Amino acid sequence: LKASVPENDIPFMKVGQELEVVVPALKDRVFGARITAIGAASDSATHRVVVRSEIPNPNMALRAEMFASFKIKTGDTPVLPLVPLEAVIREGYIATVWVERESMVFERRKVEIGVETGNRIQIISGIAAGERVVGRGAIFVDNEWRQ
Repeated sequence: LKASVPENDIPFMKVGQELEVVVPALKDRVFGARITAIGAASDSATHRVVVRSEIPNPNMALRAEMFASFKIKTGDTPVLPLVPLEAVIREGYIATVWVERESMVFERRKVEIGVETGNRIQIISGIAAGERVVGRGAIFVDNEWRQ
């Protein structure tokens, strides 16, 4: 099976991971499979990555080029903090935010960013859920800090 997976979901994929495959031509059957390879590049037009898996086919019911849908079992998705896009200051490959330590006292922290959703961005590491960050105006705080 060659599955086209949105690039935002690729961090949750691992070789050896299980998936379920349903082929409309073979109604009421669910095939088990395991991921064998994850593509190294994203398609520039669709922003999808090819994930390959092997499906046991002992009775030869599956044929090449059949249409299929799939579910990849990724386990529990961790709940990560979201911050406004304007809170993240990017400098090349480095991203930072300003965290409020106490009233009107701010600390600059490097963060690892994740998926953008609308006008918010996921923070994978660097801040904890519940911490307050500077949103609108973060760039001005950063500019003042640089002087």
